[in-house]
Amino acid sequence: MKRSFCNNICKNIIASYSLKIVLIVTFILAIWKGQWIWVIGGIIGITLGFIPTLLKKDINVTLPWSIELLIAVILALHMGGVLLNAYYDIPGYADITQFFTSILVAFLAFAIIYIFDEYWDGLKMNKYAMAFLVVVTTMASAVILEFVKWFKIFGRKSESVEQVLLSLLISTIAGIIMALIGVNLIKKGKFNEMTEGFEETIDSNIIKKISK
Repeated sequence: MKRSFCNNICKNIIASYSLKIVLIVTFILAIWKGQWIWVIGGIIGITLGFIPTLLKKDINVTLPWSIELLIAVILALHMGGVLLNAYYDIPGYADITQFFTSILVAFLAFAIIYIFDEYWDGLKMNKYAMAFLVVVTTMASAVILEFVKWFKIFGRKSESVEQVLLSLLISTIAGIIMALIGVNLIKKGKFNEMTEGFEETIDSNIIKKISK
C-alpha cells in the first residue's frame, strides 16, 4: 500500500513537472520565433501551472497524472511542429501528433462519460456503449481540428483531400484503440485509478450543479 502510494505520488510529480517544463520551453521558443499567440498561451499555461493552490481554491481543478502527462506530450509535439517546423521537416510528424491528440480526446471523452455514468442518475450506459460514443466523439473532434488547422495555430494545414481523409482515419484508429483500452480497464476495475482526482472535479463542478 505504501509503495503504491509512493508510485502515485512520483507519477503525479513527474507529470506535473513535465508539463511545466514544456510550457516554459514553449514560452521561450515562442518569443524567439515571434509567435505571439503561443507566447500568450505560454504565459497563461505557466501562470495556471505554478499556482495550483489558486486553482484548487477557486475552480477545484484536479487532473490525473495520466491526462497531465498526455497534455505535456501533445503540447511538446505541437511546439516542435509549429515553432521548430517539424511538421514540414520530419515525414510523418503531423500524423504522430494527430494520433496522440486524438488519444487525449478519446481518453478525456471516456473519462467524462464514465464519471457521469458512475455519479449521475441521468445517465446509465454499459461499457460497450461508452466505447462507441468515445469513437464517435473522437471522429467529430477530428473534423473540428481540421477547421482549426486552417488558422495554422495547432497542427499542419491539410493541403489535399487525401491528407484530410488520412487525418480522419488516424483519429478514428486512435479513438478505437482508446475505446478498447478503456473497456479493458473497466473490466479489470482499473479505470478509476486512471481518473483518480478527476471524478471529484467533474462531480463537484458539473454533476452536482445539473442535479439540483
